[in-house]
Amino acid sequence: MALESIPPVLANTTVRPGYQPQAADTNIDADIYLFARLRQLALKQRIEIAIAHNRGVRKLCLAGIKSRHRGASLKEIRLQFARAVLSEKFSPGFQPQGGDETMWIQDSITLASELHQILESVNIPYYVSGGVASSIHGEPRSTRDLDLVIEIQRDQINLLVTTLEAAGYYCPAGAVEDLQQGRDRMLNITHTETIANADLYVTDTSAFAASQMTRRRLLDVEGMPNFWLISPEDLLLQKLVWGRGSQSEKQWRDVLGILKLQADFLDYGYLTEWAENLGLVDLISQAFTEAGIL
Repeated sequence: MALESIPPVLANTTVRPGYQPQAADTNIDADIYLFARLRQLALKQRIEIAIAHNRGVRKLCLAGIKSRHRGASLKEIRLQFARAVLSEKFSPGFQPQGGDETMWIQDSITLASELHQILESVNIPYYVSGGVASSIHGEPRSTRDLDLVIEIQRDQINLLVTTLEAAGYYCPAGAVEDLQQGRDRMLNITHTETIANADLYVTDTSAFAASQMTRRRLLDVEGMPNFWLISPEDLLLQKLVWGRGSQSEKQWRDVLGILKLQADFLDYGYLTEWAENLGLVDLISQAFTEAGIL
């Protein structure tokens, strides 16, 4: 459902000192009005916006490739599209398959639903994080791939990889070996037909990691795909950890978007406790101020 179809609402015109819009070129009043409208949307509607963003970006990418490579074969177009979508994650061993262009426009939320079924079938706990979670808990945006955090034992890795490959996913051999030997904690996978990409991060054994897995929630919306999702509080904290010291504009925008949308529903006691434990008090205080909460 497009934002334009929502009946006009009167946004809260009280602007707290320090409030910051999502982008430097966005007027504060427009920013407040946007989030007032987003708060009126049902969760399903916000998810639909995120799906439309993702599919729209892929459609534009494919159209651009076709325009630059007029007369190229379907196989060449498919390869160029895979290189563009995967960018630095494109592996020389990856061979895209299939000739149905509509399959290449898959969004990351649909991918999350498909991986949910696979991970549940092999009893591997997980949750969706990253850009997809940010789009659900905060400001909808496009994202190039899907981030999942998984809880897996060493003796489960072969079963997971075998199951993924049987479902049409490409798993780089070197990355699988690094995961098995404990040299790396991330496995990047790409579906050979849809060219949908995901990073599977193996959770650590810290108390915060255990808390995140315990507090995950099942996204269960009628007419929408099901999958496990990180809680908004844990996503906020995790993004502050990821962005600490890097000055990541994208991470900070996600943080503000989640706070602006979820302000009335967050567990502030939990946020305060873990902000202190993780050394994030100054950062989260700044985020509260810029989101208009303090």
